[in-house]
Amino acid sequence: MSYLIRLLVGLLILIPKVAGAQESAALAEDPDDWQHRAAAIIAANADISGDPLIAAMIVCTGTACSHQDPITLSDAEAGQLRALFADVDDAATERLRIGQAIAQMENFTGSRNGTWADAPGNRHVDWDEPDQLDCVSEAVNTRNTLDRLIRSGLVVHHRLGDLVTRYTVLLQHVAVTITDDQGLEFVVDSWVGANGEPPDILPYGEWRLQWAV
Repeated sequence: MSYLIRLLVGLLILIPKVAGAQESAALAEDPDDWQHRAAAIIAANADISGDPLIAAMIVCTGTACSHQDPITLSDAEAGQLRALFADVDDAATERLRIGQAIAQMENFTGSRNGTWADAPGNRHVDWDEPDQLDCVSEAVNTRNTLDRLIRSGLVVHHRLGDLVTRYTVLLQHVAVTITDDQGLEFVVDSWVGANGEPPDILPYGEWRLQWAV
């Protein structure tokens, strides 16, 4: 029985990686696929010059980045983000500050595009309202924020991973991964909290076995 349980857990962890590869292969055939849209926004946000924290960033809202707004931070706001990482000397502390920085970034953007009202999870009564974010919009924004923090030299104990998906029978849930300097993989999941609340940052295996979408 214990062998069967281990086998099942292994399959559950493998499924999203295999499924993601299959979906990625279909991107060119389906221009409306959310992964295609997410990839385009991520690429646009990576094509910057100058200070990564102040360069304009496309921020997603709605369902699967269906709404987008360009956001530019002020020098003072960028300074607040830098201050969070002033005394970080290990990966665990850095993950804590990453969570705080993502929450602060949500506060900055929420005051500009109305997503200060974003509720935790999905409220299905307002499925595609521009002031609400589903897990895809949350994951793309989180990945872009992490990329800017790394480019700025603030995050040094982690490297940025990919969008990752977990599945229930009918639904899927998307977040983003980071890997620390010991090779341990974590998932950063901003969907679980309201605007301005720190994301969950969990070991990949722990996050994968949760069922919320």
